[in-house]
Amino acid sequence: MNQRLRLLIVDDSALMRRTLRMIFESDPAICVVGEAANGREVLTLAPELRPDVITMDVRMPIMDGLETTEWLMAYHPTPILVLTASLSSYDIDITFKMLGAGALDIVEKPRFTDPVALERICYDLVRRVKLLARVKVVTHLRGRRWSEGREFQVHPAQPQRVALEPQRVPMQQLPSNVESPSQSVISRSGNSQSKIRASIVVIGASTGGPRVVRQILAGLPRSFGAAILVVQHIAEGFSTGLVEWFASTCTLSVVLASEGAKLTPGTVFVVPARHDLLVQNDQRIHLNTLPVLLQRPSVDITMQSVAEVYRSQAIGILLTGMGRDGAIGMQSIRRAGGYAIAQHEATCTIYGMPRAAIEMNAVDAILSPEEIIPVLQDRTRPINGNSFL
Repeated sequence: MNQRLRLLIVDDSALMRRTLRMIFESDPAICVVGEAANGREVLTLAPELRPDVITMDVRMPIMDGLETTEWLMAYHPTPILVLTASLSSYDIDITFKMLGAGALDIVEKPRFTDPVALERICYDLVRRVKLLARVKVVTHLRGRRWSEGREFQVHPAQPQRVALEPQRVPMQQLPSNVESPSQSVISRSGNSQSKIRASIVVIGASTGGPRVVRQILAGLPRSFGAAILVVQHIAEGFSTGLVEWFASTCTLSVVLASEGAKLTPGTVFVVPARHDLLVQNDQRIHLNTLPVLLQRPSVDITMQSVAEVYRSQAIGILLTGMGRDGAIGMQSIRRAGGYAIAQHEATCTIYGMPRAAIEMNAVDAILSPEEIIPVLQDRTRPINGNSFL
């Protein structure tokens, strides 16, 4: 328990490696055990050093960040924090592909032009690395298919844990009023005729969330009859890239939420970083930037606002993430007569936010991402249906 966190820094810039080492080793709980200038060096260093966390550059010679992430998650699964110096569309695209390949989080590299911003970024980097060190990652077999036949293929000395299908939780482990993943989720009373059709869905997520949100959105049809608000905790500068990444596999319209925008069925609104989204009585968006909470965007604030306006026609979904953001919001939606879903523990990167909602008795169902998709379709009315609430 008292051992220092072991960190491997991967970046093609010697100056940036030296800077990152100074930042991380300023915290006595972190030990930088190695540095790599490109992905190929990681193939040897990762099995040898067995770091707890790896910071990964995006653009590197020989093997870039995406190739290296795919190999690591296939042969030596390790929590990865992606660091990018550029917010260009090309780099952002690769960055989110790295998340899809198994990396856990992204942040912009520290810059030296603003001392105040630099201090905040350094604090954030240390905090994120400490957080990711607690995550138990699993093997992604896609990287093994990618590396077949390559001359630099390296295999681990020991077998790795492989990602399995979501586990089922026995009924006795769940609160008595919460439906298990193995049940057909229709309504709290079990009567399909009493089911209220929802016209808005709020999805809250943090660490590990982008990949899960993308999976859920990709599974919904173009005729999906509700507006969707996505409140994803993400570093500033990455919101537009997140929208583009979601849109690349989603048949629904995906946009960055803007002030005064009208909530319409079949549209996904992603809350921009460092803003809180509230819904007004005329079902238009208001973006708040007042310094109220440390965490922004806040899942709680958006869900509470939606519960006040949409009442029983709201669905709240709380996905993987650290902390308790969203638990109060889920409780508000449920008390207003809406429906509240928490992600199943076996499929969460970090089971913090869903657990908090469950412990508050603020959840109607605990489901895997695969199970959430048909439930959303079942509890909304298609756009081309006879009516829309």
